[in-house]
Amino acid sequence: MKLIKTPLFIAVLTLLLFCLNLFPDTNCQTKGTIIKSDIKIEIKKLADDGAWLWFNGQNVIVDGNNIYIGCEDSHGYSVVNQYQLNSADSTNTYRVYPLSTWSKKDDHNYPSLLKLKNGKLLATYSRSPSLKMNYRIAEILNKGTEQQSLLWGEEQSAGLQSRMSYNNLISLSKENSCVFNFFTMFNESPSIIKSDSDVTNWSEDFKFMKQGKNDTSPYVKYANNEIDRVDILYTDGHPRKELKNNVYHIYYKDGNFYKSDGSMIRSLKEARNNPISTEEGTKIYDGSTKGPGWVWDIEYNSEHNPVAVYISSADNEVGNDLRYHYAEWDDNAKHWTEQEIAYAGSHLYVPENHFAGGIAIDPENTNMVYISSNVNPVNGGKNLTGRYQIYRGTRTGDNWEWTQLTFNSNIDNLRPIVPQHHGSVVSVVWFRGIYNTSIDFKTEVVGILDR
Repeated sequence: MKLIKTPLFIAVLTLLLFCLNLFPDTNCQTKGTIIKSDIKIEIKKLADDGAWLWFNGQNVIVDGNNIYIGCEDSHGYSVVNQYQLNSADSTNTYRVYPLSTWSKKDDHNYPSLLKLKNGKLLATYSRSPSLKMNYRIAEILNKGTEQQSLLWGEEQSAGLQSRMSYNNLISLSKENSCVFNFFTMFNESPSIIKSDSDVTNWSEDFKFMKQGKNDTSPYVKYANNEIDRVDILYTDGHPRKELKNNVYHIYYKDGNFYKSDGSMIRSLKEARNNPISTEEGTKIYDGSTKGPGWVWDIEYNSEHNPVAVYISSADNEVGNDLRYHYAEWDDNAKHWTEQEIAYAGSHLYVPENHFAGGIAIDPENTNMVYISSNVNPVNGGKNLTGRYQIYRGTRTGDNWEWTQLTFNSNIDNLRPIVPQHHGSVVSVVWFRGIYNTSIDFKTEVVGILDR
């Protein structure tokens, strides 16, 4: 029988093949559209060597015409890289400052950074896992000039009761600009250690949350308004142990912890003696519905309400079908609206079957996110390279448009970060290169910084 290849036949056949080859779902449902880039893409190399996990925050800071990037380098040192934007003098464009006096190659060991009230820069870091927090303080020299640089003090340390892996530095102006470090560690409980605004001494650390159901720590991401509020996005535990890992939210304000709707849980003082359990928070995502979740980022929208992003694993413990989700708190309706927005692809390596490429919210426009995915984010089909590429997602209502920003064929682009107060049309930083595991990588730091 001879087929008559009419235009209609060819069109139908093309559509069928497209669905069979590209869509993992039999109904060929899409989650948005991919559009051609409408921005001038200039990817700048910001550091020769560096990588990070995603549970230390913040590790990228914009300071006028400079950007500071906290990394773990391929030799196992915790470092800060300084890149000067739009510098006419190429010799001053890039500097690297080693922090740790020790080396242990593990991308958990990168620093959290904070600009202090006195204008200095604080970095905290640890040799994961550790009962000691290391820190250094830097003076900013020749500020505002092309000779701006950092002069770091000696490495210091504070002893801890709980082991530390992830550092999160926060300062609130209404609490005398004191410095909080929210930290945690696998198989430990989320804890707090505090210091005065100049970091002359540290308090004794204490646990403010309990361990998850299977004795793993809730995994936590933080946001703060720099005035009086800290928002906390967290899980029951590690998705490797919690195959129904839920995502929750609480916030801290004026010495108390609250659920999303403002219902008080307990005071910080009370939490010290009676730590908060995971179930006391507001559940955003139910891990029994679409597979275990894992948190990635949280920011505030233009109404000052929290916006969160996280992953789910549609194939549970396998981790070859990870999905990105976006949730926003509606303060009028007093509930979270949640949607799956993109395919994240497969995990980076075994046994970390839930390590995705990464997702970050733009804090200056929470209708924009950046993702790393090794598949087509709209339909989950194969991309052209099989590598993790960076995409920008823009939301209009419930619809998302995706713009591909990288096209590398032999390296991966991973763990995008959008720094606070970036003042750019487009601002995203990530690392690219060969990333086999958290202790086996050779990557450089790059970014798009369109001012």
